[in-house]
Formats: sequence, C-alpha cells, structure tokens
Amino acid sequence: MSFQLGAITLPVVAGFDLDQTYEQIGGEAIFRASSGRGIKQATWSKLRITTSGTGWIPSGLEALDYAAQMTLKCIVPKGISAVLATRQATLPSGRRSDSGFIPFGTAILSDGRHVSTPATMAGHVATLDAVAGAVAYQANYYPELTVWAMRPETSGNLSDASYQWQITCEEV
Repeated sequence: MSFQLGAITLPVVAGFDLDQTYEQIGGEAIFRASSGRGIKQATWSKLRITTSGTGWIPSGLEALDYAAQMTLKCIVPKGISAVLATRQATLPSGRRSDSGFIPFGTAILSDGRHVSTPATMAGHVATLDAVAGAVAYQANYYPELTVWAMRPETSGNLSDASYQWQITCEEV
C-alpha cells in the first residue's frame, strides 16, 4: 500500500506506521428561532485529511510545492452503507482505482462478525456479492482527492534512528 501526495510516493521505510484521520468540515450552524427551536443551516461540506507516519528515513514531503493544488491518494478506506435488498451503494467519483485500492465490500452477520465480500463496479455504483446470513452490507473505497496541503510537521529521534511526520490536507 502506498501513500501518495502530489509527485511523491512515500517510501515504505519512511512510513511503516501510517495513520489517517478524516474530518468532515463545512459551513454549518444551528440558528435559534424566537421560540427557541433549532434550525440547522448547511452550505458546503469537504474533507480534512490528516496523515501521520513513522519510519527509518525522513518522508521527503518538504519537496512538494505547497502553493499548488495536489492529488492525495489515501491509504485508509472509507465506507458507505449499502441498501440491504440490492447490496448496492453509490460511491463518490473521487476514489482510487489503482491496483490494491479497488472498492471492496463488507457483510455484517447477525452475530456481529464482519466478512469481506467482493464488489462489482458499474460506474459509481458498487454491487456487493451476497453472503449467507448477512444483515447489512458496507461498500468500502479509498479516497483520491484534489487538495490543498499544509507544510508537514517533522521530527526525528537520533537514539533509535526514527523519524515522525504529519501532514494535513483539505479537499478543494
């Protein structure tokens, strides 16, 4: 699995331990009417993605042009609940399709176990293979987004020859 941002594909030895956090950001607020009743107003929604890792060499992310938009190829999947009757879910167009990152399914069984199941794509619609005893399905995908990236935070530890880094990106 490879983390990619702009023209850089992170070397495995720079990111042994990778974490990725997705945060929904947007223009939303709750306003109150004179009666006190809450009214929610939402105008837009985007993702903020924070990726961090540790490795034996520096990440090299400082070499990117942070004044330009970049493509971020995520390494942690996101999931969308599928309609149980059809086992289908509509995935966003911003997703990875390179080898090792194709959409896949998860069937949830009545005893709480999760079972992997293949997904067949038709456009943006994922249809998951049926699993006996499934009570719910989830379609999973890896986001691929155009982002603005903030300059990374980096640090190192001389005694164990390790490096840590973190970078935050926001969907354009």
